[in-house]
This record gives sequence, structure tokens and C-alpha cells, in this order.
Amino acid sequence: MIGDGLLRGSIALATIAYAAAEWIRFRRPAAWRAARTAWTAGVLLLVLHVAAAFHARHGWSHRRALDATAAQTAALTGLDWGGGLYVNYAFVTLWAADAVAWWRNPAAYAARSRVLTTIVSAAFLFMFVNGAIVFAHGAMRWLGAAAVAAVVYAWYFPSRTRTSGAL
Repeated sequence: MIGDGLLRGSIALATIAYAAAEWIRFRRPAAWRAARTAWTAGVLLLVLHVAAAFHARHGWSHRRALDATAAQTAALTGLDWGGGLYVNYAFVTLWAADAVAWWRNPAAYAARSRVLTTIVSAAFLFMFVNGAIVFAHGAMRWLGAAAVAAVVYAWYFPSRTRTSGAL
């Protein structure tokens, strides 16, 4: 089914784009434009994933998406809670706002506080660990684990020529 292929492919590519953007940002800081492009591609692919999920899985029904999220959460944790759907909405909004900020004023983005950068990075890590590892299955779980490992490596072993807390 095209919807399922688009659903799975878009999130796999978004995960790769996230890891690539962070790798470039921290390991190849001279290529910040490539990092920004990968970051933007990631959020666009995430939006495509959300649209594909609503189309292929939920019939464009927020209620069905909420119920499915609650069922998935209950199956994994025992907690029958659909609030993760709202967390996902917040994450899409955060990523989109961050990408817009990066394009709108790259110098201000590069100069933003280390605290803000750390908070945003922690939110992304939390979402990718959960979405691409904990709630993923099969090959997607392995891709998610590899992407998260690459990001954490890039954060902890950045390029020695890196001069800014954010790009």
C-alpha cells in the first residue's frame, strides 16, 4: 500500500536527516548550510509522515489517532494514555519553529544560549529515542538506534575546530 510505504519511508528519511544534520553541525561545522538543509528536510519529512499516518492509519480522524496512540502506549507501558499524540504535535511544532529560526536569522541561531540549545537537543533526543527505538519495530528500530548513536557521538566528540555552541 502506498500510504504505508510513505508512512514508513518518510519517518526513516526524517530520522536519517536528523542524524545527518546533527553530525554535520557538530563534526563538520564549516558545512553549516548542509546541516541546516538536512534539518529542514527532516522536519518536512516528519510533516509528510504525520500526513501519511493520518491518511493511511487514522482516516484523517484525530479521535482515531488519539485512540491508536493510547493503545500503543498501553501495549508497551501498561498506561492507557493518548497524550503522546499531543507530545508529537508539540515536537513537530518545535522542529518547524527551530528550522524557521535557523533560516530566518542564522547568526542569531548560532549565537543562541547554550541552555536553549541543550533543551532543544534534549527534547529531540527524547523524541527520537521513543519514536525511532522504543515504539519502532524491526529495521526501523535498528535505524533509529544507529541514528541516535551517531547523534550522541557527534555531541560528545565534536570537531576540535568548532567555535560555537550552536550553528
